[in-house]
Amino acid sequence: MIPQNTKTIAVDFDGTIVEDQYPGIGRPRTFAFDSLIRLQEAGHRLILWTYRTDESLNDAVEFCKRMA
Repeated sequence: MIPQNTKTIAVDFDGTIVEDQYPGIGRPRTFAFDSLIRLQEAGHRLILWTYRTDESLNDAVEFCKRMA
């Protein structure tokens, strides 16, 4: 069960949490990942919202896992 005060937050990848270098992965925007980690620690649910598909999407997901 999700606590009542938590939110589900969709976060764009390219140009938001990393610099836009599509189809590559740009440099991480450290403040963004720091903020996302704090939100997760507070119990909020994060969704990676992106137009990436297939291997490009897998690369983005794995990148986010490494930054966590």
